[in-house]
Amino acid sequence: MNNKHFGCLALGLFIMLIGHWTNASYKKLRLARDAEEMSRTAFDGAVFARSAEQRKMVILKNNTIDSREYLNQWEPYIRQVKNAQFGEALINLRIKQAGIITLSQVYETVDYVKGGTIPKTLNAKLVFEDDYVKTLNWLADLEGSLPAIRVSNCKLSKGQSGNDIKMELSLDIPIIDSENGKDSRA
Repeated sequence: MNNKHFGCLALGLFIMLIGHWTNASYKKLRLARDAEEMSRTAFDGAVFARSAEQRKMVILKNNTIDSREYLNQWEPYIRQVKNAQFGEALINLRIKQAGIITLSQVYETVDYVKGGTIPKTLNAKLVFEDDYVKTLNWLADLEGSLPAIRVSNCKLSKGQSGNDIKMELSLDIPIIDSENGKDSRA
């Protein structure tokens, strides 16, 4: 082999190397373009899904505006009782103001699921015996001043004397802790 043959062989190898490098670069470029196309498709799908969810949210907000306004009107009443001690004091104050004879009072705090709207309630079991008009008016005034209270049980029976009534009352008072004071408005 002479120099011409070596030159042709070297040139052929060089051309083959350039062809191989070009082919490998083209494959990498094609893979990058395919990945870019897949990314664009995924992005377009995500943008479409986001806009659809935003439309759903706007429709949901428009459909529930009356309910949310109603619930927002009740929020101050639900947040009246910050802790169990305050709830007990509030009930005792209402009893003292009315001058009702109390036979027994039992208070118990009931925990619900953490992170819920109302994390716990104060369960008050009260037994009264007094004039039936005064006792029933007291209950009506209590429900008027604390509308978030739920009367879970109320047993009425005849009292010791003529106009007296014995009322066994069980109240559930929502407690919103002050450290859980997240703004729930949407």
